[in-house]
Amino acid sequence: MKIRLLSIACVASAAALLAACTIGTRNSGACEQLMRSKLAEASSGMSSDTLRVTHRGAAIRGSRVVVEGTIEHRVSASEVAVSAPLAASASQAATDVNVAAKQAEPKRVSTPAAAECTFHGEELDVFRWLAPAKLAAPAAQPASAAG
Repeated sequence: MKIRLLSIACVASAAALLAACTIGTRNSGACEQLMRSKLAEASSGMSSDTLRVTHRGAAIRGSRVVVEGTIEHRVSASEVAVSAPLAASASQAATDVNVAAKQAEPKRVSTPAAAECTFHGEELDVFRWLAPAKLAAPAAQPASAAG
């Protein structure tokens, strides 16, 4: 009788642990997808932004999820030339034009990104950007306003 009770208790605890891990995995995947969609909304005019996720962390049975990664943006040579400071002399300007002309391949600029999602079970309560600063909001927004 004791052996049967012990085996039932072990199976029940394993099932409970597996269910908790499954919720954490589902919530972290949902937070990553929401992060990708929010980035697509924010950069609607710039389709060259791509999100590369480096880490997904879930805590407290998946109720709080943090997704970390980088936003890669391709910068064309014309954008580099526009953002570069004006040259002090004509010879420096000619050198800068030659350097810009040699760089036919666009550069990639990586910006660290992070987002936090708070869930109640499997339902999203709050989504907020932690980084970069241009996407981070000062106050947390409810899920109804976020989606």
